[in-house]
Amino acid sequence: MTDLPSSPAEFFIRKWGEPLREASFQTRDGYDIRILKWVEGEGEDELTFYRTSGVCDVPVPGADGKHRQEFFLSCDPECDDIAESIAQVGIYAARSGKALAAQNIYRAPGPLWPGTELAGFVVTDPFEGEMTSMVLADGRHVEFLMLVPAFPAELDFAARHGIGALVDAQEGAGVDFWNPYRKPVSLTASR
Repeated sequence: MTDLPSSPAEFFIRKWGEPLREASFQTRDGYDIRILKWVEGEGEDELTFYRTSGVCDVPVPGADGKHRQEFFLSCDPECDDIAESIAQVGIYAARSGKALAAQNIYRAPGPLWPGTELAGFVVTDPFEGEMTSMVLADGRHVEFLMLVPAFPAELDFAARHGIGALVDAQEGAGVDFWNPYRKPVSLTASR
């Protein structure tokens, strides 16, 4: 029988070793959201991953009591300044009473970090090869969702035309969505 981890962080450390960096964000309502950083791949395939741990302590509104979530973001180059915004996504459900799911849009209360125009995240299912879920030792089922930073116009575009249309438009415009320092581009819906 497999020794199930007690937290996502425990699983991540078993799989990838100690994180390169960790940030912890404690909320007034008692939640402790950790953002753990790893670099995976090499050369052109290298990506920096920021993964939450502790979001699974927040009940998901409207879901079975054992269903929980965690989030991750992959980017190149690294962007440690985005950690607090990732943590804010993690406590959004507890504060708003609304669950996030794949194909949702999260609008941050301000820029994702000082000096950027990125204003929120597109929430998606993980890409093929990424972990989509796990079970913790206490029986909680944790769903992993990927965050993609977006500019206000991209969030508006996705709200009007759908996230699939945003992805298609970005691909058509040659947008490197994983680059947190990219510039906004003009988007048009394909018909």
